[in-house]
Amino acid sequence: MKKYFIKTLFALSVLTSLSFNGCILDALNTLTQNIPISQEFTISNGILPSYSQTEIIDLSSSSTYQRYADKIQNINFVRAEYRTKSVTPASLSGNITITLKDMNGNLLFSVPLGQITPANYQNTPYELTLNAAQISLINAYLSTLANKKIQATLSIDNISPVPYSLTGVIDIVFEMKVKTN
Repeated sequence: MKKYFIKTLFALSVLTSLSFNGCILDALNTLTQNIPISQEFTISNGILPSYSQTEIIDLSSSSTYQRYADKIQNINFVRAEYRTKSVTPASLSGNITITLKDMNGNLLFSVPLGQITPANYQNTPYELTLNAAQISLINAYLSTLANKKIQATLSIDNISPVPYSLTGVIDIVFEMKVKTN
């Protein structure tokens, strides 16, 4: 019983001293929230052996972002994936590259997936592997909270067979820290 009392007293004293330093109170005033963004790319009745489409990803279009927009402290990149929503014919193959640029056209990353069969990624997405430098570029761009838009490009070449239809999706997850009071 005496050991239990001593441990409880020690724990309470540590918590009390930390709260006076603000550590616990600061942690309670900060919320970490993920912002998932999906961008579709659709090719209908494609007959060319290569194709490229660029779309704008706007973080401020996310309802999660909008909910906390005036309280955001920072935003960081978490992960990115490619998945196929639909493809015809199922045997379609091509060399796919996913590219992200800032709104000034500066490259954030370009990841070639290689020669793939998009039908293989309908149920299980292809996770894009980024190196530390690429992640740092994205986070540096997002560190200025006014930078809410990113250019995403899906490029595919060496496509066969033709004609084809493909709807591919780039899913990106960002993490934001929000001051709750």
